[in-house]
Amino acid sequence: MSGFTETNIKYFCYLPSSSPPKAHQSEWQRVVELKVGLHCEDCIKKILKAIKKIEDIETYNVDTQLNKVIVTGNVTEEEVIRVLQKIGKTASNWQSD
Repeated sequence: MSGFTETNIKYFCYLPSSSPPKAHQSEWQRVVELKVGLHCEDCIKKILKAIKKIEDIETYNVDTQLNKVIVTGNVTEEEVIRVLQKIGKTASNWQSD
């Protein structure tokens, strides 16, 4: 695919939304880190499109060098994995090797 290189490409997006009051912030916000196969530019576009549709996320980050997806917000690991599976991607916990 033209335009895709093996260099460290990072995508970081901040989605402004109505955040809960600061007192509830620690309960509300989680960080989900997953290993995901990022093979080409089309894969990355599909992943970004799928992730940004998840409700209550604040940020998402895709690191192509590490094959890592990070999603922050009121979301569980299972929710993110399910969304990625719907587009044919396999995802697993970043910590499990």
